[in-house]
Amino acid sequence: MTEYISIGKVLPDFDPDRLAYDEARQLLAACQRHPAFEVVELRRLGDDQETDQSPKIVDGIVVECCDGTVPSRNSVGIKNRERLLLLHGPGLITLHEVRALRVGFPPTLHQNHVLRGEPASLCLYFEPWSAVERTWTPAKHLQRILWWLRETALGTLHRSDQPLERLYFVPPYQIVLPADFNERVANPSEVLRLASASSRANGTVLRGILEPKNTAKADAHDPRLDVLVIQVPPAVSAGIERYPATLGQLHDQLATRGSEFSTNLIETVKQKVPSEGLSIRNPHVQHILLLLQITIVRTEGVAPERTDVTGFIVHDTNIASLGIACSAAFDGTNGKAYANNLSLIGATGTTSSASDTWRNLTVEPVDVRVAFTPKDARKASGIPDEGADFRGVLAGVGALGGCMADLWCRVGWGNWTLIDDDILHAHNLVRHIAKDLHIGWAKVDVVAHMAGLTWPTAPKPTAISAKVTDFGNDEVKAAISGATLLVDATTTLEVPRDLSDSNDSPRMVSSFFTPSGRDSVLMLEDATRKVRLSSMEAQYYRAILNSDWGASHLNGHHGSYWVGGGCRDLSGVLSQEVVQLHASTLARQIRLLSAMPEAQIRVWLMDDKTGALAGKIVPVEESQVASLGAWRVAWDEGLTKKLKSIRTESLPNETGGVILGYADQKRKVIHIVDVLPAPTDSLASRAGFTRGATGVRETIERAAALTANIVGYLGEWHSHPRHSSAVPSAVDAELLAYLAETLAMDGVPGLMIIVGETDISISLGEGSAA
Repeated sequence: MTEYISIGKVLPDFDPDRLAYDEARQLLAACQRHPAFEVVELRRLGDDQETDQSPKIVDGIVVECCDGTVPSRNSVGIKNRERLLLLHGPGLITLHEVRALRVGFPPTLHQNHVLRGEPASLCLYFEPWSAVERTWTPAKHLQRILWWLRETALGTLHRSDQPLERLYFVPPYQIVLPADFNERVANPSEVLRLASASSRANGTVLRGILEPKNTAKADAHDPRLDVLVIQVPPAVSAGIERYPATLGQLHDQLATRGSEFSTNLIETVKQKVPSEGLSIRNPHVQHILLLLQITIVRTEGVAPERTDVTGFIVHDTNIASLGIACSAAFDGTNGKAYANNLSLIGATGTTSSASDTWRNLTVEPVDVRVAFTPKDARKASGIPDEGADFRGVLAGVGALGGCMADLWCRVGWGNWTLIDDDILHAHNLVRHIAKDLHIGWAKVDVVAHMAGLTWPTAPKPTAISAKVTDFGNDEVKAAISGATLLVDATTTLEVPRDLSDSNDSPRMVSSFFTPSGRDSVLMLEDATRKVRLSSMEAQYYRAILNSDWGASHLNGHHGSYWVGGGCRDLSGVLSQEVVQLHASTLARQIRLLSAMPEAQIRVWLMDDKTGALAGKIVPVEESQVASLGAWRVAWDEGLTKKLKSIRTESLPNETGGVILGYADQKRKVIHIVDVLPAPTDSLASRAGFTRGATGVRETIERAAALTANIVGYLGEWHSHPRHSSAVPSAVDAELLAYLAETLAMDGVPGLMIIVGETDISISLGEGSAA
């Protein structure tokens, strides 16, 4: 005969008015209409003397649930006819709770924790009730019950790719242990201290903190608990267990899994009792927090898959009293307990044979969580481990760099060295991840400190307070040479130019947002560094000059304000909203694109009215460099293609135009950005070409305006006729001399490009003033 657990008072009939709540009456009507549910009786939980409107009353509907889709002989132990108690009222686990009344209803996944002896509580909804109630109806509730029984019986409620089940259900109380708890807890020089993790007095979360034994001190707000950590032999995974009510039941459950508890308990308690004894009556300790390290194996004799940490509160005892209860210690009759070692037998005090008193000590479950690691963060963020554990350098940890560093830290991507020589000023708090306490800190120390707060057990980023271009700094050189990726977030011209010239630099990426804060830019070298940032900068400027989005891309900032009295104490107006918007986009794209071998130039344009962010892909061309005297001239294949195309379109006549670009005086490099076609008033024939002037000044001024005054006039180019090479003629030499003298007034050499039938020549001339 099937036995059922009885709770509450049975009501005399099925009259809906005997139920206290309208929701329960609606549920009763739904049960009476549904063919799979047969109402057995109505129950009431609560004080009989209370009125129907008492907030402590709970309505209960006992039903026989018969579902033909549940296999009659399933391995889980769910029957195709189960007696259930449908509850509704305050104080329940959920507003509509379902209890399985059959004695022996199997412990399965997706059950709520209940006290021992109470009916099993089915966990029907994965979402919080505040979300479920928006679409909840009595009919849907009944269908959900049938779904839970069917899927649980078939073994499909728990996904097959999930890890091995924990030994126990998840209880209502929680302790969070350090991420490296299992590795460090055996260290005899450290002890585990408990601290309240709540900002309110009624918090139920504790933090476990491993501290050096000689410096650990209890805090006045710490819970009044002794801590006992016991490692037990491997347990075979065999599904979920209900929580034990006593230490004895805990021992028996572990024994059925091939593990053991009592021996390890006795030995661990002995080690916790010092030679000078332990006070039996400790007013500062009320209970014991018992933490079990349980190695889980799939079958006996195979390698363990993981180590679970399960927690219990052992009520109304301390380590000294527990030691006496399990004969690990004896009462010294002086108010102290002493370890019950053979060497102490016969000493003054009371000893006894092995005692089973410990088996009756009451235990209450604690949900033990282990803090996340960067590896856990990657899994939670959908980021594969492959390629994520690399050494990188982040140059510049201001508003943009600091935000990207924080994002990468939180998703566990990369092991970073931070390089920046700046310190944090008061006004930086507007756009930096720093807090007020960090004012005056080196920015690299701020970002490293914030990373340490996120993952305290993981290695912090290395912080170097220096310029990344300080090639005389051994720390900087070692960081760069040991990295596989260098991210430039300095928002300077010199860093990407200087570092990209070095063959010792790793693959580099430069990222920044424009002065207005509306747009952001990413430039990434290819994996073999054939195309470097210095070349990509020029190609980026050409895209600005020739794209519809370039007209306002580098427009000025929204204003400025003084943060001090000095002439350099001027800061721009920019919202942190914009910083985080672009930082998140750039951080994600750098992570994704750096996994690919190709060079990339990406631009994101923000529409402030709609909030839309439009991405633009700029084609990257292979770079070319020619050494001409003390100078190097740099261009790319895209420019070569453009020159040849204009020449071909103009044949049989010669053609030409203006060269745009910029000269880096420190590096002695001339970067060719673009070439212009012939003005409309030019004179062109098969034998010669004379460039006109219409629109030239305006075009040059426009180029300067669109590129923040970086791109300007470099010289002239022209083509030679069919079947002619690009070797300069005597007339060309005169032109070059003129260009050299003209540009010498600006301190730069003159540049001339000739496009022939199959070749291109580049000539450089320096005037007397250059």
